[in-house]
Amino acid sequence: MAYINTGYARNKSLTVTRGSYSQTYDLCSGFTYGGTTYPSLSNDGFAQLSDADYERRRADFISYVYSLEAGLQTDCPDLTQGSVEYDTVLCPLQNVGGSSQEEE
Repeated sequence: MAYINTGYARNKSLTVTRGSYSQTYDLCSGFTYGGTTYPSLSNDGFAQLSDADYERRRADFISYVYSLEAGLQTDCPDLTQGSVEYDTVLCPLQNVGGSSQEEE
């Protein structure tokens, strides 16, 4: 399946730290939330998610993590913040000829 690199990097891990407690959750790991089972994804599978599939998975993942971490939703009400960032180093833009759009 072909996909287009948009220059946006999707972060796939979330670390909850409280005092000496620290737990990292991975969006590519399989999980079940709200009656939907999300399978584990490879890096390529994650990169090839459509925007709609990514946003759906991310929203359910956040709800899933909230369900595991008491009080987190109060402490951090918007876990979508920082989940996507524009980064053409990690995600170089390409034109039709294959050369980078960011070239000098």
